Amino acid sequence: MRGQCRLYANVIAFWILGLLNNFLWVVLNAGANEINSAGIALVYLANVLPSLTMKLSGPYWFHYVSYKYRIWLIALLMVLCLLQVAWGQGPYQKLIGVGMASMAAGIGEASLLAMASFYEAKPCLTAWSSGTGFAGIAGYVWSLLFDYLDLCFQVELMVALWLPLAFLLAFHCLLGPPWIDEERGARLDCAADSADSNSEELESEETVSVMEHHASELATAKLSFQERFGYILSLWPYTVPLFFVYAAEYTIQSGFWAAMGFPVTDPTSRHHFYKWSNFMYQIGVFISRSAFILICRNRKVLWCGGFLQVVMALFFAAAAWQPFGDWWLLAPAFFVGCLGGGVYVGAFTLIAQEQPASFVELALSAASVADTFGMIAANIMGLLIQGCVFGHLQVVDDVPNFKCGYDIWDSVNKTLQEKTYHAHCFPGIKG
Repeated sequence: MRGQCRLYANVIAFWILGLLNNFLWVVLNAGANEINSAGIALVYLANVLPSLTMKLSGPYWFHYVSYKYRIWLIALLMVLCLLQVAWGQGPYQKLIGVGMASMAAGIGEASLLAMASFYEAKPCLTAWSSGTGFAGIAGYVWSLLFDYLDLCFQVELMVALWLPLAFLLAFHCLLGPPWIDEERGARLDCAADSADSNSEELESEETVSVMEHHASELATAKLSFQERFGYILSLWPYTVPLFFVYAAEYTIQSGFWAAMGFPVTDPTSRHHFYKWSNFMYQIGVFISRSAFILICRNRKVLWCGGFLQVVMALFFAAAAWQPFGDWWLLAPAFFVGCLGGGVYVGAFTLIAQEQPASFVELALSAASVADTFGMIAANIMGLLIQGCVFGHLQVVDDVPNFKCGYDIWDSVNKTLQEKTYHAHCFPGIKG
């Protein structure tokens, strides 16, 4: 009974940690126009590149820093991000804060995915994936709530200072052993002294778990740089579908959906379609990440998901370039989210099931790089696509960062670009 209750607590902890790890990332993307309206793509890149750096470098230094200290580092970065973005003078100072949030998300994802191997990997990975999927919905709801309350972006960020505290509480209060690094050695010593004694079933299971993962740490620590790199490359059956799924879906989001509306020449229509298509996408991600445990998983299904996501990108490319349809396009937007969430949780679950036990922790941490590479490629493509679609469809009310060789914006009335803010904010701050 105690073991079952602890399992439930660990699953709940991973769900909450997944939600909180991605929540700030979503809020910053939702408020990208508030951070740097002249180049929203820069906000997306600032929210991805530091995360990629952490994920790429993590397999080479994570084993020197305990999980507990990494969690506290994540909480500190969250606090610094919220303060820097809220009070930074100018877009580039704010982008530094966005980078801090990206670092926190990258360390959190790579660390907690690897930490799942210390527990019942299958339910914990599913809970983590479900939590990260729900973060998309929660982040957009959070942002829309402050819009509804007519409160400015600075207020939204300052109220979000509960986030790092909740992250620490979820880790320390809900997640059970063996995360406590200091207890690992103590348990191992205790196990050696009482190897022939009869202990409780729960304690025996925990001791075996710690001993197994201690052996895992020793096995991976002995790997040279070349051996680690070679092993990471061998994960391509899982990482390649992850890359294509994320590259395709974020190209759809940042490129095609940003240039669609009914009619496309109406900025309000484009804004509404972008908002609702992303909301439907987030619902699809949440459902698929939560329910994918019920679906038979294998590598063929994984690769089929990646292929279908590329097909969906081509579909929305056609819908944006030669506009057709209307709000029924929200249905395929929902399907895009289902594919993305399903491949995500499927890839990491397969890694946990198919890789050698002594390498699962390293594999889960390293494989998380693939989705970030996909997002970087997608953000670059999205910047190019939006300008080309705007030029092709003669959308002149907004000047894109990349004009794709078109010169139709030379005579645009600059007043169309100006914004008047009426949101309630802190004294002396224009909302």
